[in-house]
Amino acid sequence: MKYIVNLFRVLVGLLFIFSGLIKANDPLGFSYKLQEYFEEFAKIFNENSLSFLSHPMEWMAYIALPMSMFIVVLEIVLGILTILGIQMKKVSMWLLVLILFFTFLTFVSWKFDLVKTCGCFGDFWVLSPFESFMKDVILIIGILPLFIFRNSIKTILTPLIEKLTIWFSSIVFFLFTFYCFRHLPVADHRAYAIGDSLLENMKVKKGNPLILYKLKNKKNGVVVEISDFPDDYKNWEQYFDLNDSSNVFYREVDEFLDIKYIEIKSTGQKTKVTIVPEEFKNDWLVYKDTTILYSPDKDPKIMDLTAESMDDGEDKLQGILADSTYRFMLVIRDLNFYGDFEQTSDGIVFMKSSKGEKSYERIKKLFVESASNGFEYNILTTEVDDQKVQAFKHEMSTRVKFYNTNDIELKTMIRSSPGLILLKKDTVIGKWHYNDFPIFEEIKKDYK
Repeated sequence: MKYIVNLFRVLVGLLFIFSGLIKANDPLGFSYKLQEYFEEFAKIFNENSLSFLSHPMEWMAYIALPMSMFIVVLEIVLGILTILGIQMKKVSMWLLVLILFFTFLTFVSWKFDLVKTCGCFGDFWVLSPFESFMKDVILIIGILPLFIFRNSIKTILTPLIEKLTIWFSSIVFFLFTFYCFRHLPVADHRAYAIGDSLLENMKVKKGNPLILYKLKNKKNGVVVEISDFPDDYKNWEQYFDLNDSSNVFYREVDEFLDIKYIEIKSTGQKTKVTIVPEEFKNDWLVYKDTTILYSPDKDPKIMDLTAESMDDGEDKLQGILADSTYRFMLVIRDLNFYGDFEQTSDGIVFMKSSKGEKSYERIKKLFVESASNGFEYNILTTEVDDQKVQAFKHEMSTRVKFYNTNDIELKTMIRSSPGLILLKKDTVIGKWHYNDFPIFEEIKKDYK
């Protein structure tokens, strides 16, 4: 039993470290996922007259960012302590509490189809709600022996080294998490990573779907699933009307299948089946067995990216991405980063803050200097009120073109608002957090 417990201890510890590091790399992205969970729960509670439960959910959604940073650091530290066997009485309790919390989230998400992906491993490894729930169930199975035998798990480290390990790992990984929040993720696994082609990521990835027609032979009544409707169809009874696409038996598989290439002796037609019934051995010639990976079409990585003009409402994205010049795209999800809007008798006016003015002056200088060197530039925002946009442009003395974009895409595009992206045609070649906006001399040196 000792060896089994130690094996579970190492495996659970490694998985917690891996999961924590992936999310520590992108704490803002993890906070978006937690916020999505809590907002969905609050919505359900409100719809079922349980507002006393919805209020805590709304509050937790409000503090999703600090909560996400605490959780990821806790995951990593617990993983390290588990492997080293440090303070397993407390550590096993924290492991159990944490995994029960995640299991509750993933179960409800799977059962009621609330959140499409759990964010357990960030964008590095996207799991479905059911896969996430099963992962947590397996982890519970691994953690329970650690909790049951927690008193017998000892470490070889001295009490001083134990304390130093706890403090050192907590500080180091908090600083790493905070750095990724204040700048950009060290590793970018999203569809807008440097080097990615946006147009390519907006395409459907063609799969290799297997379409099987389920048919019954009139002579002997044997049912078979065949990939091509046979030429000698008069000898077969159709289970489904082939003219009605909704009735065609269609199997979407994403696994290895043993496919038998066969030839129908009566017609010479070659096709594929998953199995040749014993009754057909004399009618069909099996001339090759193989294993082929079949998979359905995959949705585009980028689903809802648009650039709707504030002038006429038309989507200008294709034209922007077809332009072969260098282009800066400033992502501003909320214009209030630079100041506040006020409603006056003369309409909406924008009151810039000193911090906002200083920040925008830096980006405006970059735009002006880059424009004289042949660069294009524009702003992507979720703001749809043209009066606010015009008030902002007037106060900031800027003529840059604004385009409206889906907020989820902007959050996915760059973990910073404002954030800066540099494109060469449709390829991402640079990304910067607002704390790291470059000057044009750096751009010329590095990119042109």
